[in-house]
Amino acid sequence: MNSEQIASKANLIKAKEELKLLDVGLDILDKKRKALMNAHESKIKDRDSLNKKVNQTMNDVSHSFNKAMASIGQAKLESLAGLIPIDNSIETKNTKFMQTDMAEVSFNPKKLSLSYSFYQTNSLFDEALIAFNKLRADIFKLAELDSTINNLEIEIRKSNKKVNSLEKIQIPQKTELIKNISQSIEEKEREEFSKTKIVKSNKAKKSS
Repeated sequence: MNSEQIASKANLIKAKEELKLLDVGLDILDKKRKALMNAHESKIKDRDSLNKKVNQTMNDVSHSFNKAMASIGQAKLESLAGLIPIDNSIETKNTKFMQTDMAEVSFNPKKLSLSYSFYQTNSLFDEALIAFNKLRADIFKLAELDSTINNLEIEIRKSNKKVNSLEKIQIPQKTELIKNISQSIEEKEREEFSKTKIVKSNKAKKSS
């Protein structure tokens, strides 16, 4: 038996105070977990809705590029692809929500500056390229949502682990300790009461 298990009123008071702290901690963690789960559910809905839109647009763009390739040839299409300027304006930063990293992707939405002559292509290629350029913001948002969803899932697992530890291990152990100490103190008090009663009875017999 360690010092915390010794049946004393001091240890009983200490154990009850620790149990209160554990209960408060559980309440805070449970609220955090619920907030994380609500945020996760909301981000999932946003991601699924946006993903549907992006997939549809990507299919349309791909269809236009395939038509353009059929008309101008794959070699010329690949050559033209190398002329498209690289966007170096993309930046990422993290904000915090319930100790969880929330990714934010930012970039400068510029009008597409075509670096080739229109006579080299046809309208299908130009329209597909312009549509894909407009799609960039949605693609970046998808990456942002996927990163945030992944981080939320990690934090939810951590919170679940802590909540389970409090609910199934720490609080039951502390409750059992309080019960055992209380029973031991009550038993000692009954013994002391019995001893005191016997002593008084003996004194009464002697005096009579």
